[in-house]
Amino acid sequence: MDILETIAPIFIIIAFGYVLKSRKMLSDAFVSEANRFVFRFPLPFLIFTGILKANMKDVGWLSVLSLIIPTAMVMALAALSAVVARYQGGKRGSFIQTTFHGNVTYVGLAVIFYLLGDEGLERGSLLVGMLILFNNAGAVLALSLSSGKHRNVMKTALSILTTPVIVATFAALILAFLKVTMPAVIMKSITIVANIALPMALIIIGCSISLEMLRKTLQPAALAATLKVIVLPALAVLFCRIFAIDLKEALPAIILLATPTAITAYIMARELGGDTDLASGTVTLTTLVSPLTYLGWIWLLKTA
Repeated sequence: MDILETIAPIFIIIAFGYVLKSRKMLSDAFVSEANRFVFRFPLPFLIFTGILKANMKDVGWLSVLSLIIPTAMVMALAALSAVVARYQGGKRGSFIQTTFHGNVTYVGLAVIFYLLGDEGLERGSLLVGMLILFNNAGAVLALSLSSGKHRNVMKTALSILTTPVIVATFAALILAFLKVTMPAVIMKSITIVANIALPMALIIIGCSISLEMLRKTLQPAALAATLKVIVLPALAVLFCRIFAIDLKEALPAIILLATPTAITAYIMARELGGDTDLASGTVTLTTLVSPLTYLGWIWLLKTA
């Protein structure tokens, strides 16, 4: 019951965002600007403060590998599935990237924070930057190779490295390594802005749900969703079992891997010649089913 009471409000806010958008109480222009604002300021500030407050010793190489190895395995499974299903060109690239490119910032951090509190958020913030870098690099590779659009790969890779979230991650890691103490007034100011990130991000997620695109792409979206919210976290659990990692300690990492597909999967598909309809449909489906899959995974891990 405690798990339900923690998870349900997150997805109620997402549903609230969907209702606001469907009733045209929020315009496309507002949602676009709100998304840009959250992406550039509150979200990077949230990750920045989380890393600075975290104990770097809490995240070892096994924790990082528990993210990277299952993700790489799902990439391979998705590529094989795409060949068997005879997906071609941009459809193949979009299918592959939607199976691992999770919404770790908007949804993942929200679930971690409301379930595990500040301590979980601090640990999760350390993992988010690493996973974002790996996920985006994998998405660029999958889309560029599938679509044949190689000309802008380096430009896209550079844009990934200079995104606000990645810059905030590296900046915080450098300050933490050098043991630089930020002035209290600056930290409090940044924290105020950071507190905007999660509730606004959840509303934006709701605004992005597209049932029309889901109907058009249901079959490949269902396969991608299965790999994303079931197979990927299952592989992480298996990794933890093999290497004797406490599942409760691994909970932040598994929460991040169990996230629905990221909205940026659609943006990257549009920029790199992918199938935008499939990307949008998978984002919608994984977002709709993730309340149930999250309840299942969190219950399993907390009772293990």
